[in-house]
Amino acid sequence: MASLSPDLDIALTQLTERLLTQDQTYAETYVMAKGQLYRTELHLCPVPPHELPADL
Repeated sequence: MASLSPDLDIALTQLTERLLTQDQTYAETYVMAKGQLYRTELHLCPVPPHELPADL
């Protein structure tokens, strides 16, 4: 599993921490990128350590 970018990893980690602080595991919103609207969804699913990819 390759990281998309360190900045994206940081942003997703911060979003995850904010959601969990509010006891939420799901978020949905709309964003504009490159002149097009996108629906974005984030689902947080706990993963047991033994299921983590070897290259993490």
